[in-house]
Amino acid sequence: MLALPAAAWLGSCAQKAVPTDSDKAANASAGKAVVVASKVPSRFVTTPPVIDGKATEWTDSLQYDASSHLQYQVLNDARTVYVRLKAADMPTQAKMAYLGMVVWLDSTGRNQQQLGVKFPLPIDLSTIKAPAERPAGAMGPTAAERQEEHLKRLRGIIAGAHEMELLNFRGSKEPVLTDSEAKLGVKSAIGLDARNNLIYELAVPLRLLYRRVPDLAGGRPATVGVWIQGQKPKPAPGSQQSDMSVVGPQGGGMGGYGGGYGGMGGMRGGYGGGMRGYRGGGDTFQTFSLKTSAQLADK
Repeated sequence: MLALPAAAWLGSCAQKAVPTDSDKAANASAGKAVVVASKVPSRFVTTPPVIDGKATEWTDSLQYDASSHLQYQVLNDARTVYVRLKAADMPTQAKMAYLGMVVWLDSTGRNQQQLGVKFPLPIDLSTIKAPAERPAGAMGPTAAERQEEHLKRLRGIIAGAHEMELLNFRGSKEPVLTDSEAKLGVKSAIGLDARNNLIYELAVPLRLLYRRVPDLAGGRPATVGVWIQGQKPKPAPGSQQSDMSVVGPQGGGMGGYGGGYGGMGGMRGGYGGGMRGYRGGGDTFQTFSLKTSAQLADK
C-alpha cells in the first residue's frame, strides 16, 4: 500500500478537474459541448521556438480539448514538428507531473504508435512527504496554502526533469533513455508560466518519422498524428492491485484534497477523507488522453 502522502496526492488526481476561467471560456466558445480533438492546422515557423518550458515564442491561440482539460498547439518548420501543451487545473497538472505522460507521433495522421516520447518520467511516489500536522481541532489549510504546496511540489519536479524515454525508436522494443535535449534532435521541457499554468514543449525531427523528409515547400502534403497519453499509477511492490485500481473512482478517490481540492481537513495532517478510496475491485483511475492530427504547413 502506498504511504499516505503519495496516496493523498494520487487521490487528488482522481477528482474531476475544477474548471478554470480559461476552461469556462473554452467551453463557452465551443457551445459547452465536449470537444473531440480531430484535425488541427499547423503553422510554419521561420524561427523555431526555444524548448524551455516557457512558451514565450508561441504566439498563436491554442486549441482546447474539454475531455483531457488540455490546451494544445502544433507548429512545424521544414525539418521539425513542435507540440505545445498547457494545463491550468491542479488535478491535470498532478497527473502530468507525478505520473508522467507519453506523446506518440506518426507520419500517417492516424494516431499510430510510431515514435513515442515519454516525458516527464514518473516520479517515485514514496518520496512525496506529507505537510506538517496541524494541532487537533485546527482548521485545514486555506485555498492559498493548498495552491502554494501544490506549486512547490511542481517546481521541484520541474527542476529535476532532465531525462526522457524514446519508445519504438528505430524499431527498438526497449525504451531508449536519454536527456531532454538529446543529440538525436528530440527536445522536451516543462515549466510554469506567470499564471501558474503547466507548460509542456516538444520538438521532434521529421527525419525520425519519415524515411524521406517531405518537401513541404514543393507542395508535398504531410500530416502528423499526435496522441497524448497520460499514465496510470503503478501498484506498490507486493500489492495485489492492478494499475487500474490503485486509486478510487473519479469523484471519490482517496480523499486527496476532498471533493476536488475543496477541503483538506479531516485527518489533522491535512488530507481530508483519508484512505477511503484506496482499494481494489472495480474502482479505476481515470487518466487523460488526447488524439489529434496536424496538416504540416509550408512556407
